[in-house]
Amino acid sequence: MKKLGLMSVIMLVAGVTFAQTTTPAATPAATTPVEKTQMKDLRKDVRAYDNKKAEAKQAINKGELATAKADLAAAKTDKQDIKADAKVLKSEGVNHPVKLAEKQVKKIDEKDVKADIANVKTDKVAEQKAVKAGDITAAQADQKALKTDRKDLKKDIREARRDGVKHPVHRAK
Repeated sequence: MKKLGLMSVIMLVAGVTFAQTTTPAATPAATTPVEKTQMKDLRKDVRAYDNKKAEAKQAINKGELATAKADLAAAKTDKQDIKADAKVLKSEGVNHPVKLAEKQVKKIDEKDVKADIANVKTDKVAEQKAVKAGDITAAQADQKALKTDRKDLKKDIREARRDGVKHPVHRAK
């Protein structure tokens, strides 16, 4: 009898508990095209801000203070654009839009470095095959392609570091 009474009390408590819980709210809808364009604009502003700050730093190191002041003023306007875009995105329900944009910029930079590393590797292999085959003109063309790909790689590494990616080559592997 005790077991039957205890079992009915447990079932009653369980029924009351389940009746009080609500179903979870539906997940928010996918981002709208407007939000995507605004995030793209925010990413461009973040990148421009990083570039202007870096240019100002280089100008200061060279001793060109007038250029540095102009770059810092441009960076300040970029920062205001970032804040305005972030405010709009927050009102649309995006949590931490600036941090999200910075993460996306870093991810894009890593992807670019990874693609450039792959291009350099394929150009090296193509050059070696051309040398083994004895095709001098193809080997020279591959050397030129390798040289331009290395320039692109260096440029992308520099941009990635400027945007805050630490050790972009190691992260790309």
